[in-house]
Amino acid sequence: MPQTMSIFLSCAFLCLSFMPCRVHAAEIHSTILTGKIVTTVTRAVPMPFNSIVDEVLVKPGDAVENDSPLLRYHLQEEAERVLQREVTTGANTEETRSQMLNMERQLAETIAQRNKTHQLAASGLGSNQASSRLEDDVHSLNQRIELLNATLRKKESIFADRLKELQGYFGVPVRAEEQLPQTLTLISPIRGHVLSLSGAVNPGTLLNAGATPVQVGQLDPMLVQVHVYEAEITGIEPGDSAMVEVPSLNNKKYSAVVTAISWISTEMDVSKPSYYMVELQVPNHDLELKPGFKTVVHFGGKNR
Repeated sequence: MPQTMSIFLSCAFLCLSFMPCRVHAAEIHSTILTGKIVTTVTRAVPMPFNSIVDEVLVKPGDAVENDSPLLRYHLQEEAERVLQREVTTGANTEETRSQMLNMERQLAETIAQRNKTHQLAASGLGSNQASSRLEDDVHSLNQRIELLNATLRKKESIFADRLKELQGYFGVPVRAEEQLPQTLTLISPIRGHVLSLSGAVNPGTLLNAGATPVQVGQLDPMLVQVHVYEAEITGIEPGDSAMVEVPSLNNKKYSAVVTAISWISTEMDVSKPSYYMVELQVPNHDLELKPGFKTVVHFGGKNR
């Protein structure tokens, strides 16, 4: 029995001696996952009207500034008729102005009657009640005229904003009742690079309103999106450093920083494992990285 107890104690001592080594190995464990590169900002540039392309001014990869011209076009015939009618009609305030003139005339007549009734009542020849009613009528007419004035100002403001919007499409001032310019320009909404052109965009192509013939995006920095298993997500935090390896570029490595972690799993079915979207920011000064590149992400560093 003493010999058995000695062997047991020796085994226990050996186990305790090796436990710190196993804990240390867990602490330096690095999570390796695959992800995809995406742009930080992507904007599909829509056509505002049914239009026909005159000239394409850019190609994929071109650098563009905010408000850079992307293509020139002219309105399809029906769209041009509708827009010209809108500009010719103007703020459409004629009916409101007519109502105001009628009410102002009524107000002038009611004020004259009120003043006369006041004089008669003061001399004892008229009714104070009739004078009070006319005073109420004057107040009511003044309120209705003020409401019409507010409506008039609102219509004129809306039309002025619309003309300003059209000026952005045409590139020149657009004025009420004037003929619209013949050519419009589609412009870039952001500074970046042209990511893609629709294959159907050529001179003479008819594009419907809402079509997005051009995509513009910002390529520096880029984002890497990777799905992380629920058991590993607790070991990753915003601000952590990581290494991103790109197989398409001969396994070139880039330093990255975790910028965002989703709070909701990409899969809510309890019978399936849960994964969380993690985003990392990667510098792309030389524009080597392209949207869609596959990456291998090595987590494990702390940037704090």
